Amino acid sequence: MSKSGTAAAILLFSGLTLAGCAAPDTGPKTLSAEEIRQTVSRNPLTRCGSILLGQWRYTGRHKRDGAMTAVVLAGEKREEATGIWRVTGDDLYCRTWSNRWADGKEGCFRVTRAGDTLTFDHVSGAPGEATRYTYNLGEACN
Repeated sequence: MSKSGTAAAILLFSGLTLAGCAAPDTGPKTLSAEEIRQTVSRNPLTRCGSILLGQWRYTGRHKRDGAMTAVVLAGEKREEATGIWRVTGDDLYCRTWSNRWADGKEGCFRVTRAGDTLTFDHVSGAPGEATRYTYNLGEACN
């Protein structure tokens, strides 16, 4: 092999090696229907915040069969809910609560993931109290 051919091979190999070592893309990724199913059914979803009188914490759990439960803790107050969830053919997460949340009407959301954070952006139906929800995977609050 000539010197120029050897140099070209070294550059090509170096470029491939560096590309393989590049940091993984951790930016938001819109989840497919199957990715939504796998992610929400394997992990509790938690969001936390504060209100005028103290901290609150929401933890939701999804079963593969479409059932879901949630618990909201706010100081001494505890509220529980059940509902159903599904994923549409156009990659939307839809949920209907059996209590007064979202007036008991179905709401559908586009789901994006960045690391251990899921963001649900309202697309149609009843949004609930917000048009965007951000959850941590697991039970920890950030």
